[in-house]
Amino acid sequence: MAFLSSERTNHARASIRLITPFWATGTELAEGAGMRTHRYAADSRLIKAGLRTIGLPLAFAPSATYDQPLPCHLYRNPDGSIRWLWPSHATQPDFLRFYHRSSWRARLFVWVVQWLFRLKLGRWVAHDTLTMYTTEAGTALLQHTRVSRWALFTGTVGPNRKLAIWFDSFRGKSCFLKIALAEPAIQTVRREALALQQLQAQPFRLVDVPAVFAHGRGIVLQEDLGTTEIRPVNQLTDLPTGVMRELARRNWHRQPLRQAAFWQQAQQTLADLRATNDPRLPVTLLDKADQLMQHLDGQPSVALAAAHGDFTPWNLLLRHNRLCVIDWELQHDALPGLYDLFHFIYQSHILIGNRGYQAIRQTIERTLNEPEWQLFCQQQAVDPDLAELLYLVHTLTYYLSIYNRQPNWHRQIHWLLATWNDALTHWLHRRQVATDRQLLLADLAFWLHDRPHAALKLQCDRLANLPDSSDLDLCLPRPVAAQLTAYLRQHPLAHHLVAESRTFMNQLHLFGADGSCLHVDLIWQFKRKQLDFMPAEPVWQEATRASHGLNVPSLLHTQTYLRLFYGLNNAPLPDRYRPLFSTQPDNVPSPAELTRAVQQRPANQGCRGLRNRLAYGWDTLRSFAFRRGLIVTFSGVDGAGKSTVIEQTRHQIEKRLRQRVVVLRHRPSLLPILSAWQYGKAQAEQRAASTLPRQGTNQSSLSSLLRFAYYYTDYLLGQFYVQVKYVWRGYIVLYDRYYFDFINDGRRSNINLPTGLVTSLYGLLLKPRLNVFLYAPADDILRRKQELDAATITELTGQYLRLFERLQKRYPSSEYLPVLNQHLPRTLSQIFDRIQTYSL
Repeated sequence: MAFLSSERTNHARASIRLITPFWATGTELAEGAGMRTHRYAADSRLIKAGLRTIGLPLAFAPSATYDQPLPCHLYRNPDGSIRWLWPSHATQPDFLRFYHRSSWRARLFVWVVQWLFRLKLGRWVAHDTLTMYTTEAGTALLQHTRVSRWALFTGTVGPNRKLAIWFDSFRGKSCFLKIALAEPAIQTVRREALALQQLQAQPFRLVDVPAVFAHGRGIVLQEDLGTTEIRPVNQLTDLPTGVMRELARRNWHRQPLRQAAFWQQAQQTLADLRATNDPRLPVTLLDKADQLMQHLDGQPSVALAAAHGDFTPWNLLLRHNRLCVIDWELQHDALPGLYDLFHFIYQSHILIGNRGYQAIRQTIERTLNEPEWQLFCQQQAVDPDLAELLYLVHTLTYYLSIYNRQPNWHRQIHWLLATWNDALTHWLHRRQVATDRQLLLADLAFWLHDRPHAALKLQCDRLANLPDSSDLDLCLPRPVAAQLTAYLRQHPLAHHLVAESRTFMNQLHLFGADGSCLHVDLIWQFKRKQLDFMPAEPVWQEATRASHGLNVPSLLHTQTYLRLFYGLNNAPLPDRYRPLFSTQPDNVPSPAELTRAVQQRPANQGCRGLRNRLAYGWDTLRSFAFRRGLIVTFSGVDGAGKSTVIEQTRHQIEKRLRQRVVVLRHRPSLLPILSAWQYGKAQAEQRAASTLPRQGTNQSSLSSLLRFAYYYTDYLLGQFYVQVKYVWRGYIVLYDRYYFDFINDGRRSNINLPTGLVTSLYGLLLKPRLNVFLYAPADDILRRKQELDAATITELTGQYLRLFERLQKRYPSSEYLPVLNQHLPRTLSQIFDRIQTYSL
C-alpha cells in the first residue's frame, strides 16, 4: 500500500496513458543501453544515491566490479522522467501500491494493468526497460533479505523528495522503506518516525497507524497496512463515524495567535517569499495573503490542536471498518483547530478533478452544518470561520515556500494557487477587508500572471492603491482579451458586467455588489478613429513585470504611446507623465504633423487602410447599440443643495461610470428663453441669473397661457431632440429643475395657471427614468440661502412630496425619489447607486 502522499496525487497530474505497450515504442527498444541510461541520467543518479544509503551499491553500466545485472521495467511521468521501477520478472503489479484509485479513470487503469499481469503480459504496461548493475556484495545483501518482490517510486520533485520502496520479505510482512534525498526530506522522515512511535505508545481508539520497524538518518522502515482487503477513502462520508472528531481533539488547547509557532513561521515565510521575488509567484496572491494576515493578527486566543498535516484521501485506507492513516511526515502538535478537516476537503477537491473553490465552499458549509460538527464546535468553543482562515494562512505559506524551492512546477501547483486565490478573495470580501474593485483588480492580475499583456499608463506600486477614478488599460492579444472577458463575466464579485466591443478593443465595465466600479480597456490594436498609429504586438512581447504584479511596457513604447495618444487627440500631455520624458527633446509635433506621419504607416495604406476605414464606420454604427443614456431630474426649493449635488453627481458619473454627462437647466432649451427675443441670448441669460426667483407679477391668465404654451412646446419638441442627441448616444442628462416647477411653483416662471391643467399635460411628455426631489428642514435651508421665508419653504416642500407620491403611483416605470439632503455623502451615494443601476 502506498504511503507517499505526493505519489498518491500523481494520477491527477496528467491524463495517464492507460497502456503504452512495448510494441508501441519501437524506437525505444532499438536504443542501446548507453542511450537509455543517458535519457534517465538524472533519475539514475537519484536512485543510485538513495540505494547506496542503505548499503546497496549500484551502477547503470556494467564493469568488472558491477557485473550483477538487475533488469527492470519502468513507467514514466508525463515529462519523461522515471516514475515507477520494478523487476522485469515480476508477476504482480506491485507498483500499483503507490497509486491512489480515486476516479473511474484511475480504477480503469488499475483493472487493465492487473489483467495484463494475469495474462503474463505485464511488460506491455512498461514504457521502457532499464538494467541496473550491482556487485557480488549487493547480490548477497538482496539474497540475505530474501526480497522476492519489490517496486520503487522515485518521488515527487522538490526539497522533500524521497525514494519509496515496497518489498515483501521483512519478518514475513510487506514493508515500505523511505529514503530521503535532501536535507529537508531528512527532517520530514525523522518527524514521521517520531510521530508514529508516539502514536504507537498512545494509540487511537478508531484509527490504525503503521508500525515502525527501524529508522535512522533520512530512512524509515514501516509496516504496509494494505496487505489485507482494503478500500480507498475519497470523501468524508466514507469515514467511520466519529473518526474525524477523534483526530481533531488531539492536544486541543488555546493560545494567543501571536504566540503560536505556526503563525510566527507563516509571517516569516511570507516575508521570505517577498524577498526571493520568484517571478512564478503572483504578486497579488502574496498581497492578499498579507492583507488577510494583517486582518487576523492580534486575535487574543485561537484554538490549536495536533494535526496529521496531510490528511487526504491518498493517505487514508479503510480496513475492517477501521481507518488506516499513513504518511505522518507533516504531523504537528499545534496547528489551527479543524486543520485536518479543512485539508481533506481542499486537497481532495483540488487534486481529484480540480473542482474549484465553489465546490469546496459548498462541502465545508454542508459539513459544518451537520449537528455533530455544530455540537463539536460548540463544545470546543471554536469559530470554524476563523479556523478555516488560519488553515489557509498556514497551508498557503508552507506550500508556497516548498514550490519556491522547486525548479519545475507540475500542473497541479497552478490548480492549488488558483483555488487558494479564490479562497482569499472570498474571505477578504466576506470580512470586508477589501472592496470588490480591489479584489477584482487583484484577481485580474492573478489571471494574467502567465499570459502576454502590458498595462498602459499605470503609475502605482500596488493595484490596491489605484484611485477609484482611474481605469485600467491593457494591451494584449485578442484571444487573451476574449478569455479575460469570459473569466471576469463569471467572477463571483462581478455583480454585473457590461462589455462594449470594438474592432480593435473591448471596453469592460464591472460593477461589484458593494457598488464599486472597475473599467478595463482591452486593446489589441492602437487606433485613433481609422488610423492604426503604432504596432501593439511588440508592446506586450517586450513588457516586464512590475511591483504591482502586472507587466508594463518598455520606456520607449510608453513614450511612443503617450506622444501619439495625446498628440492625435489634440490634448496636452498630463503632468504626471512628464518625468518619463526628462531625457527626450521637447520638439513635439503638432496633431496635424502626427496625423500625416501616421497616415504613411503601411498599416494605413492600400487595402489595410480601406479595412481600417470600414472598421471605424462599423464601430461608429455599433456605438448606438451599446449602453443607453438616461435622464435624471433634480427638483427642490432654492437652498436645498441642488447645485452641489448635481456637480458632485456629474463628477462621479464621469469618473466612476465613464459615461458622458450633460447638464440642462429647467428644460431642453431647443427654444431660447422669452427675454432672448428682446435682449439677445447672452444678455437674457445674464439678466435671468441676476434676478431673484419668484419675483414675477404676472396675473393675466392669457399671458400665462401663452408663456406656458411656449415653454411646453420646448418640452414637447425638445424631448425628442434630447433623446436623439444625448440619450441614444449614451449620455446621462442631468436636469437642474424640471417640468415639476410648472406644477408646484409656477410663480417662479411667472405663470399663473390651474395646477390640474399643467399636471395633466405632463402625461404627454416622455418620463425621465429617475426624478430626485431634494429637501431639508426650513432652518437648514435658511442657513444656506435666504431667498424664501420658512413658511414658503415648508409649503413648497409639502407640495413636492405629495406630487412625487402621486406620480410614483401613476407612472411606476419611472422613479420619483425624495431625498433628505442633510448629509451630503449619504445623499450622493443614494442617488449614484440609483443612476448606476439604471445605466446598466
